[in-house]
Amino acid sequence: MQRPIIPITLLFLCGIYLGSQTKIPLSITLGICLFFWIVCFFTLFLNKSCVFLLPLLCIFIIILAVAYYDCRNDFIPRNHIEHALGTQKSLLRVRGIIVKPPIILEGNAHNKLFLNRQSNTFGEKSHHKISFILQAKEMKTVSGWEEIFGHIRVTVYLQDEELLSGITLQELVYGQRVELLGHAYLPKTPGNPGEFNYENYLKRQKPSINSLMTILHINNIKIADPAFRSRFYSFIYALRNYLNNTIYTHAFSNSAPLISSMLLGNRAGLSVETIDTFAKTGIIHFIAISGFHVGIVIVTVLLPLRALGVNQTATIGIIVFVTIFYALLTGFNPPVQRAGIMAIVFFCGYLVHRQWDITSSIFTAILFILLQNPSDLFSIGFQLSIMATMGIVYGAPKIEAVLFKTALFVEKLQAPEERGRLFFIKKYVRKLLCVSLAAWIATLPLTAYYFHLFTPYVSVISIIVFPLFWIIIVSGIVLLFFGTIFPPFASVFAWLASATDIALESIVSTLSFLPYSHFYVIGPSLTGIFVYYLLLFFLLYRTYLSIHYLHIVLWGLISANVLTFSGIIKSRPHALKVTCLDVGHGAALFIQFPNGKNILYDAGTWHNYDVGKQIVAPFLWSEKIKKIDLVILSHEHNDHWSGLPSIIERFNVKRVYSQPYFFQSETGRIIHERLHKKNIHTAALSHGLEIKGFEPVTVKILHPSFSPSSSLSTNDNSCVVKIEYSGHSILLCGDIQKQGINTLLSEQQAIRSDIVQIPHHGSYSVNLPQFINRVQPSYAFINSQHNTVSHMTTNTLNDYHVVTTQTHRDGAITFLLNKNGIMYSVYRN
Repeated sequence: MQRPIIPITLLFLCGIYLGSQTKIPLSITLGICLFFWIVCFFTLFLNKSCVFLLPLLCIFIIILAVAYYDCRNDFIPRNHIEHALGTQKSLLRVRGIIVKPPIILEGNAHNKLFLNRQSNTFGEKSHHKISFILQAKEMKTVSGWEEIFGHIRVTVYLQDEELLSGITLQELVYGQRVELLGHAYLPKTPGNPGEFNYENYLKRQKPSINSLMTILHINNIKIADPAFRSRFYSFIYALRNYLNNTIYTHAFSNSAPLISSMLLGNRAGLSVETIDTFAKTGIIHFIAISGFHVGIVIVTVLLPLRALGVNQTATIGIIVFVTIFYALLTGFNPPVQRAGIMAIVFFCGYLVHRQWDITSSIFTAILFILLQNPSDLFSIGFQLSIMATMGIVYGAPKIEAVLFKTALFVEKLQAPEERGRLFFIKKYVRKLLCVSLAAWIATLPLTAYYFHLFTPYVSVISIIVFPLFWIIIVSGIVLLFFGTIFPPFASVFAWLASATDIALESIVSTLSFLPYSHFYVIGPSLTGIFVYYLLLFFLLYRTYLSIHYLHIVLWGLISANVLTFSGIIKSRPHALKVTCLDVGHGAALFIQFPNGKNILYDAGTWHNYDVGKQIVAPFLWSEKIKKIDLVILSHEHNDHWSGLPSIIERFNVKRVYSQPYFFQSETGRIIHERLHKKNIHTAALSHGLEIKGFEPVTVKILHPSFSPSSSLSTNDNSCVVKIEYSGHSILLCGDIQKQGINTLLSEQQAIRSDIVQIPHHGSYSVNLPQFINRVQPSYAFINSQHNTVSHMTTNTLNDYHVVTTQTHRDGAITFLLNKNGIMYSVYRN
């Protein structure tokens, strides 16, 4: 069989996927694996030409992959740390060994960071932090120290004076024993549909991370005697830390984070704005270590070796060493592994006089990566890297042959002396355009599926920024070299890398604001992705499969129509759907009406993440929502509107309404100006108004009045909305407190509702019992975090026999109202 690595890798891949989707006990999987191994052995021994041998071997490889995946991911011993912790933070004392140390800045690099932080810091509390991975060994309990197993991601928050001293920090090296005192907890499972699963992300790392710990003071870290540690890994981590310090010492303070990310894969210092800007232009892979970086490093080493006349064997040995060394320095992540293996196979082929088989090299790299960590199959970076590589290898020559057929034909006829000065520039632009276009086409459905982004200009942008990117990488490598052996020379190349980085970031920022430079999209389904890649496969291999272009086009059009209209032809349920999302201390409720329209009631949180970007937008995309007909902001506190800027950037928002005082406040004026730039209509809501356009559902505003009393607090001026449909109703109360509740009660309004949002995140008010008695709800929900819900509130609801759900406990809460009654469900069981 030619290229046996290809079917073996594909079968192994299928087995990993099957293992992730099944929950078969490991003992049964190992038993089945042993059974098929015995069957294959005796089949091969008795009759090598047996027709059953090949299918039996295929089944054996799949079952072997399932067992391997289960052994690596599902085996949890009894003394595992997961059994000792919950999702709520608990104070814990742990002993263990550092297996992945933090990057600590020292000397001049440390001073530059401190001065830069002083000039940019506002407020008293520092936001600087470091992270490392601890292999837990012991945990302090009531009965004493007990043996424990598992890996903990430790985050240490540093004050400026701790950052300045840095004495303890420099001892946090690979293999160091430490005793930690901090708040430990398990990562939460997602609380909302479409939300990023951080728990799975941590478990799929290498090593698998099982829990988290936060430490608020450096004195809570005690250094113990060093454990036995590998000298090799100690050297690698120490060198990586030293090289990172070299970059921060010599480069401009505002350029060092991006240069460090490009050279060493250290993205800790990158700002969210920088990452978003590169993502919007489609070149996020430039700032993350990938196979492309490996290629540039190899070329940078190869050219001087050739110029010096080094013989072939020595050159290949040096390149193999540099490739492995660079992969280790960058953390040996999957893209670097893949590129490194391919490069080593390619150059070693010269030594044994074998022709390089790129297909076998790609599948060898895939198999090697999955053997190291089978969970990498589900890594976004792994999938994008593999598809981009295949697109470049198999698609770029086809694209060049189609788009530049005449130019290629003329080049074949030309003699070298006939080629002008611009020949190589034209060839460079053509090659880079085809490579960028091939990578973009190959990764298009994945970027739309994971990031919900469509970047049409990416090929042109890549041509513009690639020379700058090359200059930064090459000058950065020279900077690291001279920074190690002769620091005075390093400053010259540090200046070149920093100046080029400033130009790069400026260009990318400008390009990201170009009209139609990026679009936010819902993203394809898994079926759509499969159809897309099947279509590409037919296009690439149509000659081998004897398929005509017309057949492929017809099949593509039919598939596109089926995928597009399958969702449209589904009958729309005649129901009112209300979803309260879990955003911590904040509020975000999405209401879907039977006529296809929708309302977003509030979108904010007090937590330090973008609720619009990380929770509301993924939920709306999972619901296939492209536009929002109306946003109602109950009042001007951040925990009810902080996610609005991200929402209006990602969705077509028609209108934004709030209570009369909102747009008169300082916060409201800033929001109003941003909405005006987007041509989004704004208006004030007050008591008695009925919002039209959502029939047959009735949407009424019960509070506040058009001229609310100045004696009422901001919370008490919240918009109270009552929604009625098919004989059922739901009351949304915002953050009204005692005075706001009294206003509703005194006006004798029809506030009777089947479902009620408990005001002010479940906090207790003295007139809450009277309010519940008047509303007489069957169901209540509380958007909150665990420490804001009052026991007196829950006791009151229990006294009135109200079914109560809470977002921090149950995740997203969904109510479905129709003529048959009310149904509710929670996302987190």
